[in-house]
Amino acid sequence: MVENIDLKEIEKKAWTSYFQDGLWDIFLGLILLSFGIIPLLEDMGVPYLLNYIIAMVPAYVVFYIGKKYITVPRMGMVRFSSERKSKKMRASLALAASVIFGFIVMLILITNIISLKSIILLGAVLFGINAIVVFSIMAHFLDFKRLYIYGLFFAASIALVEFSRSYVGSKYDNLVGFGVFGGTMILIGIVYLIRFLHNYPKPAEAG
Repeated sequence: MVENIDLKEIEKKAWTSYFQDGLWDIFLGLILLSFGIIPLLEDMGVPYLLNYIIAMVPAYVVFYIGKKYITVPRMGMVRFSSERKSKKMRASLALAASVIFGFIVMLILITNIISLKSIILLGAVLFGINAIVVFSIMAHFLDFKRLYIYGLFFAASIALVEFSRSYVGSKYDNLVGFGVFGGTMILIGIVYLIRFLHNYPKPAEAG
């Protein structure tokens, strides 16, 4: 019984260490920042599909390269239990649903498809609630506590977009609203990444 508990604790420690490289923070920060870049690219006449590729692909590239060339060489490939894998899958599905819902709401907000202000504000509220709920679900399943805060960041970004509109104009309000919180998440991720590099040197470097 003691051995099983120890193994679970070891797996939990390895699992939580997986999120200490800061790459998830940087990835989510870049995704949030892309919400502010997309309207600017649209104003520049960038084609619809290319617009999203330019804005969002860098987040996935940074995450993939970081995990492959920074995290794995230092921590190796860890095989987690089927229970952990199931939780990860549920968290991934929650994130995918959130992203799809968020895009729909964001498009309504930035393209003025619906002109009624009350409905637009309702969309903003739904975006915020969706972010808080989904990120909380992910934080629970992944044991990644910072996601609770990032859910609030995603929700607060919409409020900042609305608040900044009268000060910076509709062309840059999205960049300010999403950029402030997205940039904060990226900075947090960089701090964690630097700490990770210090605490987990490559085997050759440690020798």
